[in-house]
Amino acid sequence: MKNAKDNKAYFLLMTVIILWGMNYIVGRILSSDYLFGYIHVSGILYGFFRYFVGALTMMGVMVYQRKSIRSMRNEVSPYYKVLMLSAGISAVFVLNAHMSHKYVSGGTTSIIINLCPLLVFLYSIVVFKEKSFPIKVAGFLLGTLGGMMYLYFSIQELEKVNHLGILLSLVAMVAWAGYTITLHYMEGGNRTIIISVQHSASTLIILPFLFFYLRENPVIFVGDMVSFGGVFFGGVLASGVAYLLYFRAIEMLGASRAASFLFLVPFVSLGGDMVLGEIPGLMTLLAGVVAIIGVAFIKMAGSFQRK
Repeated sequence: MKNAKDNKAYFLLMTVIILWGMNYIVGRILSSDYLFGYIHVSGILYGFFRYFVGALTMMGVMVYQRKSIRSMRNEVSPYYKVLMLSAGISAVFVLNAHMSHKYVSGGTTSIIINLCPLLVFLYSIVVFKEKSFPIKVAGFLLGTLGGMMYLYFSIQELEKVNHLGILLSLVAMVAWAGYTITLHYMEGGNRTIIISVQHSASTLIILPFLFFYLRENPVIFVGDMVSFGGVFFGGVLASGVAYLLYFRAIEMLGASRAASFLFLVPFVSLGGDMVLGEIPGLMTLLAGVVAIIGVAFIKMAGSFQRK
């Protein structure tokens, strides 16, 4: 019975990994002229629609579950301050992650963002006073070395990688690390309600950025099936369904075991890059694999620590 439960959780996680990995590729297709020769949806606008549609999706789940406004308020009140901080950081993440797609491949963005456990590891050691294991230290060293090598070789491939795209991805990585840390302070809360409020608040926080961006830059939205399909994928599937499946997997496996699988996300994005013809150089690819292995070690050590 336990094996059947675990197998179901693994299936949910693989679905999440595919959705989140492909979301970087969808963002790249929409927000750059790489595939079609023109931009379908500006990165900042795609980030806004992703959370806006995601919030609507989560609200629909709330209605389906017959959650009252009062129950939602009671659930959120103990976490209000950290939830608002989380929403702000999440908004910074989604804006920078999707604005980077104009300049770098989806695989590059995905690998850089998924180095965030290195920062979470340091935070856990300094603030939470977590004990270190040899495998965790080895993971940190490997992840740091691989990440630095990846950035170095990526910058050398100037015809493929733009410095601004790497900078935006790095900001998104730091923001995602901060977001992950805020989730620690909201453990025990109703995850569906928290994500629903989080997406809604993030959408509102993005609006001023969108307004000021509009004053100086044209925002593009081509009203065709590619744009609408991409927004549907990013909002409903990657920001709505994927979160629900992920939280369900956490309930079945525990947070540490579930999170340990997410280091596979960049491999999905790199696979999408290769389909699009954006194949990274051999040294860049090897450096990315080293970084991902390092992150995997840290995740594995976290699983061992909690057993």
